[in-house]
Amino acid sequence: MTPFLKPATLAAGFLLLSVTGCSQQDEPVHLGYVEADWTYVAAPAAGRIIDQTVSEGSRVAQGDFLFQLDSTAEEAAVSEAGARLNQAEAQAEDLSTGARPPEIKRLEAQLSAARARLEKATSERDRILPLVDQGFAPKSQRDTVEAEYDAATAAVHAAEQDLKVAALPGRDASREAANAATRSAEAAKAAAEYRLNERRTMAPVGGRVEEVFFRKGEFVTPGAPVLAILPDDALKVRFYVPETDLSALNVGDSVSVTADGLASPVSANISFIAHEAEFAPPVIYARHSREKLVFMVEAKVPVGAGLHPGLPVEVNW
Repeated sequence: MTPFLKPATLAAGFLLLSVTGCSQQDEPVHLGYVEADWTYVAAPAAGRIIDQTVSEGSRVAQGDFLFQLDSTAEEAAVSEAGARLNQAEAQAEDLSTGARPPEIKRLEAQLSAARARLEKATSERDRILPLVDQGFAPKSQRDTVEAEYDAATAAVHAAEQDLKVAALPGRDASREAANAATRSAEAAKAAAEYRLNERRTMAPVGGRVEEVFFRKGEFVTPGAPVLAILPDDALKVRFYVPETDLSALNVGDSVSVTADGLASPVSANISFIAHEAEFAPPVIYARHSREKLVFMVEAKVPVGAGLHPGLPVEVNW
């Protein structure tokens, strides 16, 4: 950030005078400065910036596009994950149904042929057996026709079972494995799409772009801030109060803030009072100040107050 935004530098300059004086109305006056809670927008992954629409001073609303990293690899990963998902879904669908219609027709034809064979074997057996019993045919023919009849009967039973099996879906374990593979492919595709979406960064808050650290064409690392946004409601006044005045302040109290260039004082609400004391700041204007302990106090500044980070102010109540 720019030097004027660092509290340590401000403290060394003008900030923490902690001068407790009296105005004409006998009100305690303390010198302080305007601080800001910046929002640093970083890239969640490494990459080269290929698009950037904002610069210092730009106004952005929450959700506005800020910058995009190169996403060639992520787009390919999404395509691959989509193809794997289609493959897994097809395999699960294949196991959830029986054989294809052409396969069913082939099995039905085999069953018809087996039944025709059985019908012929039955007819031949019925014709030969009486002749054997009457002695007009050798006994060996009995064995032949009965064997053919048994074989034809078994062939019909086998064809019927094949047709029933073909109409069934895959085994339960196989179908569960296929469904699990589908769910895994769906999760992988969702993860790939998430990583692709992360290549485009939107404004997390509305405000003013104060500084851009990386620009189009530059390579960024994960977590490195690319730009800083000053939200409209992020300003606060920071000042230090001697322990003798601390009892008069509470979180939520209103204080009056004045600064050069302001037509009238600004009302701010105290949002934080330090629980531990600090020594007097390094800039000492009076010897007795070294003996005093001060407490840091912060007060939220309303939106549109006309104050800017680093601006020196006077605080009283």
